[in-house]
Amino acid sequence: MALNINDQQLEIVRERIDEANQKAHFVIFQSVEKATGKVLRLITDIDSFRAIQKQHSDDAEMSIIQDIVPITDTLARWAVAENLAAQQQDNATILADLETCTNDVLTENCHAANAPDEADN
Repeated sequence: MALNINDQQLEIVRERIDEANQKAHFVIFQSVEKATGKVLRLITDIDSFRAIQKQHSDDAEMSIIQDIVPITDTLARWAVAENLAAQQQDNATILADLETCTNDVLTENCHAANAPDEADN
């Protein structure tokens, strides 16, 4: 994993996530593609979930599978990876880190991890 964050940085990220959580709490949602049945579980804030759900309603069935996600070091690492991926969408290493961090949050919250993308095999 290329994501390198120390304990002090992690604590700062956790504080920022906690502040953001006061405005729009984090959720874990599941998306099932209507055409293929492919299942993907993701983390986002409730407002973003509603926007994504509305935008993709023709393509996928989306539902919240955990309404509140606890703020942990694992979620903080995911937030850093998410931010980096948004800035560097073409960086395969960062995207792989995001996938790993997402699966870590899912596992920590007792949800099944996302299956590896067949295109990666």
